[in-house]
Amino acid sequence: SLLLMVVWATNIAAGDLRLINANIVDPRTGEIRAGELWIQDGIIVDADEKPELDGEVLNLEGKWVIPGLNELHTHAYGNMGPGGVFDSPGTEVVAKRLLYAGVTGFLDLFGDEETLFALRERQRSGEFVGATIFASLSCLTATEGHCTEYGVETRVMDSPEDARKVVSDLARKNPDVAKIVYAPSGRMPSIDKATLNAAVATATQNGIKTVIHIQTWDGVRDAVDAGASAITHIPEDAIPEGFASLLAESDVITIPTLAVETDLGDYLFDPAVLDNPMAQRMTTPEIVSAYRTEEIQQRFSARRESMSENSVIKLSSVKAWADAGVTILAGSDAGNWGTIQGYSVHRELIKMVQAGLTPWQALASSTTLAGDFLGRSFGVQPGDEANLVVLDDSPIADISNTQKIDRVIYQGEIIDREALMAK
Repeated sequence: SLLLMVVWATNIAAGDLRLINANIVDPRTGEIRAGELWIQDGIIVDADEKPELDGEVLNLEGKWVIPGLNELHTHAYGNMGPGGVFDSPGTEVVAKRLLYAGVTGFLDLFGDEETLFALRERQRSGEFVGATIFASLSCLTATEGHCTEYGVETRVMDSPEDARKVVSDLARKNPDVAKIVYAPSGRMPSIDKATLNAAVATATQNGIKTVIHIQTWDGVRDAVDAGASAITHIPEDAIPEGFASLLAESDVITIPTLAVETDLGDYLFDPAVLDNPMAQRMTTPEIVSAYRTEEIQQRFSARRESMSENSVIKLSSVKAWADAGVTILAGSDAGNWGTIQGYSVHRELIKMVQAGLTPWQALASSTTLAGDFLGRSFGVQPGDEANLVVLDDSPIADISNTQKIDRVIYQGEIIDREALMAK
């Protein structure tokens, strides 16, 4: 309807909403409080000021309310499984699936630039409802470097001069972050340190945060030296002495992508992970079956032990970051094997807790801290955007309870989740 289009276009909810008798889970304070949330014009307002609310009252007795989850590293075209199996409905459909899964925002860190740019504009003008799209739009890499192998056009730079031109040109499209690939010791060509420095400096001058794809601890140090905002992924080897505090003292954020780094073994060898109802709802039976073919099982069974050892190293690096006070954000790198859009955000939180983070830390990584990084106000306090997930059980008692979704509230509106999933 025209009214609905106006509502979404202005990001203002149509009606007011009052949530009563809720267990409100606040990752910013680490407290659970019993009480009310009052929502007006898509924003949480101060209930103590008793605003005039003209709308729905929802009794959430026995329910738990968390801020909407956010996915800080994805490629939202769809899903890919072993054996060349694809479930590729496109980013608009994926945005709807994510919202169904309680993910109210996501950061796409490389897809088709023009498609992502146009879709982000269409969403902002109110043409469709789905999780809020944030995007790097492109991937900044060397000629024939990582990101060029997918058949999707990307931006390349091979010198500091190239970097300044490329980043300045991309800045005209207002990317939410700049994604830069830096892997000098990898199998594919990479930009050098001088080019990295120029790219980060130019992005910073344009007010754009930078996310650096790294492969090694040397790469981490170079990203810190360059003044990067964040790094993504986890090096293969154990974290060297001093690297956790280096990141903490430099205020460099990490997006570890534990799901893509460690979940493939679980997809292959722990049937419960893909038998999960949300996993099955978020993708096609063909994707799930692809992990269960005899050929794939045999191919990976010999590597099962090394995959497990690799997971232990990566989980321990994330724990070291957390212990040093590094800000960690939830991003799964969905779009790759061992991930499923929407489901993998919840898996990422489970993996963080397996690493030794508290459920509070895991929850903050996908909610309040994610909002801080994106320049938005996500939470359950007055002034925060009213993107909320109502759960049947406490995520602090068990982080996997983030999957027990009773309903989703997006921009102050109770979402018809089933309508999102209609083909």
